[in-house]
Amino acid sequence: MSEIEEIDTRVKAYLYDIGYHRWSRVYAIVNRTWPMTSNIAESLNEVTKDARELPVVELLEYMRTLLESWTNEKLSKAKGTFTYHEKKYNKELEDNRTLSQKMRLDEIPCEHALAALRHRNESYENYYSPYYTRESRLHTYEIPVDPLPDESKWNVPQHIAEEVVKPPTGKRQPGRPQKQRYKPYD
Repeated sequence: MSEIEEIDTRVKAYLYDIGYHRWSRVYAIVNRTWPMTSNIAESLNEVTKDARELPVVELLEYMRTLLESWTNEKLSKAKGTFTYHEKKYNKELEDNRTLSQKMRLDEIPCEHALAALRHRNESYENYYSPYYTRESRLHTYEIPVDPLPDESKWNVPQHIAEEVVKPPTGKRQPGRPQKQRYKPYD
């Protein structure tokens, strides 16, 4: 907040006035961004925990293979979707539509919005995030993760090949490293 205040004091005042729940995920009343903000760094840290001990080339190959398999899996799933929406989100929309018959707000219309749209004879397709469409998912995973050729076929400049990379200097403290946790503003 002090950095924001240095730029423009009005912004800090404005943010305090509208309330933390409007601009901070920690205090958000609803899950505004849903799967779009899954913490990719934490996800990668979890699945690469053991691989971090590998030499650099093997670590990079492990990461490339992991990303390639994830991309292929997601692309196959997207190609196997033959409805306008992805199956998971189609079910969510149908559940909300059912709830709207009896009478929630993120990027998929809640039952109240669907009830209002039904009352106005409007289609719900115009009122949800395009990120959940089959087309968007196909675009996300259309770029292939190409395998690296065999190391013997690499074209490495001589000055790079001759360079010796040594481990970092200094001694690592014993025990597990402390995790840095996010602290909300006071």
